[in-house]
Amino acid sequence: MAILSRKNRVSEIHRYIRNKIEWLQEIFDRPNAKPISRAQLPRILNIVDWEELNAVIEEFFSITVENINDEWIAIDGKVLRGTITDNDNAHENEQITIAIGHKSQQIFFQRKMSGAKSSEVTEVRKLLGGTWLQRAKVTLDPQHVNPTTLKTINQSGGKYIVQVKKNQPTLFEMFGDMAQEEKAIGSSKTVEKSRGRLEEREGRFFSLKDVEFDARWSQSDFQTLIAVDRTIKKIKKEEISRERSYYVSNVELEGRQSKTLTDVEEELFTAIRAHWHVESSNYIRDMTFKEDYAKTKNKNQGQILSLVRTVVIKIIRKTNPKNFKEVIDSFCDSQDILASVLLKCNFLRSWI
Repeated sequence: MAILSRKNRVSEIHRYIRNKIEWLQEIFDRPNAKPISRAQLPRILNIVDWEELNAVIEEFFSITVENINDEWIAIDGKVLRGTITDNDNAHENEQITIAIGHKSQQIFFQRKMSGAKSSEVTEVRKLLGGTWLQRAKVTLDPQHVNPTTLKTINQSGGKYIVQVKKNQPTLFEMFGDMAQEEKAIGSSKTVEKSRGRLEEREGRFFSLKDVEFDARWSQSDFQTLIAVDRTIKKIKKEEISRERSYYVSNVELEGRQSKTLTDVEEELFTAIRAHWHVESSNYIRDMTFKEDYAKTKNKNQGQILSLVRTVVIKIIRKTNPKNFKEVIDSFCDSQDILASVLLKCNFLRSWI
């Protein structure tokens, strides 16, 4: 409730409890409850079991793959910079992995990570294997171009789109040659103008059905290559930059009965563009809830508060917000509005 009211640091959360104690006693029907001490609050946060709390949250917000309306889901990691001390390496610190819907921007799952960024590969694999995500439609970053990860999704009936970079040099070179030399079986294009620049994206689609790959990719079921050419023109400066990216998917373009070729192309092209929604969520975490700026001395405390911020984002999403700041302002202005929203979400029972 404190974080919903824009109190992000432990000291701010404590003051919220202390200053709102009479109201909190009333809505929770605990007339004899006392404010926790400033010294005890961080100690309690430090010893909360992350796995148990996360399990409660997932059960409360439970949703199945059948109920996500055929939505693509982006999976990505984020460093918790508030847990980094002067002696720590930003790439070897507390991190989280988030699975978030492209359209709904709903956070479906969160997992904690510690150590090197490379640990994300293992954690994402665990996340896929332990949830219904392996049967969903997911977009992934280049580090997940991994035979074991893609096999897990493919053999479970899921669909994937993953970017291929030079960390997989053989695939990268092969796809580059195809995009340069072969004729695409379809294409899709968008043009957007904003913030003084014109951005043009063209996706060209190539069938991989008859292409031979190394045996280690045999269970990944590569079906489609999408080469995306992006041209950005800064209108005032008349500067132009160009780049090409490659994506591979196990979604088949040819022989689809339920959708036309154009429909499938558009779905894949849109999913590639929408993968940035994870970054949009990270922006909200950092700019609205100051996740990167709320320093914590204990790493478990940082992970617990990050998990609570996920709950807060889930709650606000249920209000169908046009603007996160506007919703939080209303909570700050009126504790009754905050309590009302929590009541509708079943976080509170009716109060006197």
